[in-house]
Amino acid sequence: MSLKLLSEIKSGHHKPFLCLEVNPPRGTDFEHIFKRLDNNVEGIDFFNITDSALARMKMAPIPFASMLKQRYGIEPLVNLSCRDRNLIAIQGDLLAAWAMGIRSPVALTGDAVTVGDSPNRKGVFEVNSVGLLGVIEKLNSGEDLAGNKLQGSPKFVPGVVANPNAKNVAAEVRRLVRKKEAGACYALTQPVFDPVVAEEFLARAGECGLPIFLGFLPLKKGASALGIANIPGIRLPEDMLKYAGKDPGRDMTDYSFKRCLEIAQASLGKVCGFHVISGATPRLALKLAGELKSFISEKS
Repeated sequence: MSLKLLSEIKSGHHKPFLCLEVNPPRGTDFEHIFKRLDNNVEGIDFFNITDSALARMKMAPIPFASMLKQRYGIEPLVNLSCRDRNLIAIQGDLLAAWAMGIRSPVALTGDAVTVGDSPNRKGVFEVNSVGLLGVIEKLNSGEDLAGNKLQGSPKFVPGVVANPNAKNVAAEVRRLVRKKEAGACYALTQPVFDPVVAEEFLARAGECGLPIFLGFLPLKKGASALGIANIPGIRLPEDMLKYAGKDPGRDMTDYSFKRCLEIAQASLGKVCGFHVISGATPRLALKLAGELKSFISEKS
């Protein structure tokens, strides 16, 4: 995300932006991802590139994001987790990212290694997301953390994440304010399924003035909804749980899309855009992105 684009976002004089999450492959074959995206990315403004999400190893996000940008010309927002790198490696990765055309890292603390498929690995966590924002600010100033002058410095526009589903929304917004004070320029949210949850979060988050990309995750089956409801930090409304529970095998696609579009409609004027999360259903995410593209076009 360039400084010019950030200025446009902050001005509020734009149509809602659309961001699509793309997960790097678990292996060296990325052509199947390109094949899925080819001819399906018109109207998408940003890719959000994950960093071994849920502590499950995937290809490093920075080079993968660079390949996507070269192929599609779409700005990547690249997740950078504190879980897997010490501060020396983080600084080096950030400088490499800038050299490879990446302008917007998303500062994450990172999921605990115990939630992934390698629970015996060691997490680093030398800093958290706020500390990582400080690292980015230091590099932007032209120095590394040791005080050495850089031979060419970046001008990153960093983002962060937020969770509208937090039990204590006030505390979550206070964390968001701290992230903004540490240099965050925008926030991507976790998926929201409940219109009431979205309304409450946006009302509170709006006070801190940080541009928000509201997250949506499409649901394929009733069983998917029931499973996601058990993930910490995710909340599904009772009506959705009842609908899914009546027949876990039923197709939830239309129901899920309708709910996402209802929330999108209610959030117009309160968000800078929408963030479609792929999860385990990247093709379904592309379909939802298409629905949101049509919705945005109608409202523009």
